[in-house]
Amino acid sequence: MARNKMISTVLAGGLSMSLLLTGCGGGGSSASPSASDANATNSASPAATSTAPKEVVELKAYFPGDKPSGFEDVLKAVNDKLKADNVGASLNINFLPWSDYGNSVSVKMSAGEAFDMYLDAPWLSMSQMIASGSIIPLDDLVAARKELKESIPDQMWESNKFGGKIMGIPLGTTQGPMNGFLIRKDLREKYGMSELKTVADVEKFLYTVKEKETTIKPFVIDGRKADKLALIFNDNVNTSKDSDLETTVSMFYYSLTDKKVVGAWDNASLNQPLERVTKYYKDGILSKNIAQEQNAQTLFNQGKYAATYYTADGVEGLKYLDAMKNEGVQLEAVIPNSDDAAKPYSTFQQWNFLSIPKASKHADLVMDVANWLSIKENHDLLEYGIEGKDWEAVGDTSYKALSNYSFPGYVLTWRPGLVRTPDNMLPDDKAFFEKASKSDSFTLSPIAGFSFNAEQVKTEYAKTTPFFDSVFLPLVQGVLPADTGKKTLKDKVMGVGGQKVIDEIQKQIDAIVAGN
Repeated sequence: MARNKMISTVLAGGLSMSLLLTGCGGGGSSASPSASDANATNSASPAATSTAPKEVVELKAYFPGDKPSGFEDVLKAVNDKLKADNVGASLNINFLPWSDYGNSVSVKMSAGEAFDMYLDAPWLSMSQMIASGSIIPLDDLVAARKELKESIPDQMWESNKFGGKIMGIPLGTTQGPMNGFLIRKDLREKYGMSELKTVADVEKFLYTVKEKETTIKPFVIDGRKADKLALIFNDNVNTSKDSDLETTVSMFYYSLTDKKVVGAWDNASLNQPLERVTKYYKDGILSKNIAQEQNAQTLFNQGKYAATYYTADGVEGLKYLDAMKNEGVQLEAVIPNSDDAAKPYSTFQQWNFLSIPKASKHADLVMDVANWLSIKENHDLLEYGIEGKDWEAVGDTSYKALSNYSFPGYVLTWRPGLVRTPDNMLPDDKAFFEKASKSDSFTLSPIAGFSFNAEQVKTEYAKTTPFFDSVFLPLVQGVLPADTGKKTLKDKVMGVGGQKVIDEIQKQIDAIVAGN
């Protein structure tokens, strides 16, 4: 997807951050076993049904990123516990550079290298791997493993199938998007403003800062994330009130009013937020340098801005805690309409999957390990390290870091009901994250299950994708005024075969809707 480029860029940034900020997760699944139940649960798991010592088989894994600090000690402890629990497996985890990860894994598969598990995703090579039969379906293997199955909500299992099959264990912590702002609480209180509940409240705060502060600017965002502005400055953000839904294809939406796919230029739900960002850019609420801005996090942490973009994913809010090192600075997360009864739409789709290559001879063991990692004490050992050395528990859902160990849970261990949050997380950030981790916080999208296959229109689709960066982003940054920007976008996209792309998206969504 043109969105693939955007998502992989954003995700790589977010996930790189999660390498530094472990524990991006929280409550969600009441079916997950507690630490006190771990021994009883473990004794009932497939890995522990026999008392006879099993032969230990080494399972080879490939994951992206850098090897965590202190990983050797933790991996030894994990393998020692796998042996003590008689799972019959040990882990050989190899980390490959992000820059070449997808290509490296594809080459290894093509060469017939025997390895047992790896991270794949829609933004990597998952579609190609499924089409070529290079990875195996996991439905029967999941069904036989109670702890794994129950640690991930049913809706999440169901919504992350490919062609009706489980082709990878979905790895995620939240069940849908909750978007908003991280603001300077000290400035809000300085100007006698009550808690911000709506986009209009946030707007008043931003204009107050612009009027009264001389060294602090209103709002900063990375220009590459500017598409989020059309979300967070929409009066209906975090509700299911809009008439048009995002698809997985950038610049194209699904109208609930007439059941038709439309371009951004015909999306009625975008009219108000696009007019708003046009005004903000003109008035100096948004930086005139927004298109080139790639240093937003540092600038906010230096105390130079009063607000920035926030999403309740357990990662974004943690990036800005350094801002509170500045004298007098206090922060708070703002999710407009968070008390609204109209829950936001979600497809419940995740962007990371643990997959098993067809060449692996140990699929059952891989799933036994995944099941073992769905038990709280085992999950905590790999994700947070050795208790007492790398971390210590703070209640059942938080932890205090004692070392620099940080395992990237998105490659193997993320489970909605098991992931702990850091003890220094902002209270409101934690509350919003825990809400976003629960399936019942969202409304199932009418187009859940849609994932665009551009094969039939790949030439036309390839021609439309450059206009995301060259026209759509400037439009949602406010650089291109709303009226002329929408016309320019329509002329550009439709001039290179955009209608064929729309027709193909329509055909595929119609098939999904008919089957839902």
